[in-house]
Amino acid sequence: MKNLTILINGEEKTFSIPFVNGLVWRKFIELRAKTENLSDLKPEELDEFAELVVFAFGDKFSLEEFYAGVPYDQVMSTIDGLFVPTEGDAEGNGKK
Repeated sequence: MKNLTILINGEEKTFSIPFVNGLVWRKFIELRAKTENLSDLKPEELDEFAELVVFAFGDKFSLEEFYAGVPYDQVMSTIDGLFVPTEGDAEGNGKK
């Protein structure tokens, strides 16, 4: 299970998905391959990674809500965290 909590209109909202699906993973790999320097992203590149988070969570929040609702120093770790396996991820994929 992947959870994301962001601040929207002054209220913490938590969004959940059972797992990161293959389409999202493929788009992530494509973005990484075409990004010149992952430690020095251009604004457009950061937008593409952030849009992938929005897409992964079913467009339940906007790109602007994502940026406004996540502390600046946690934007990249939030994006990266989507693709780091956690204990509950195997269950969400029908595996135990």
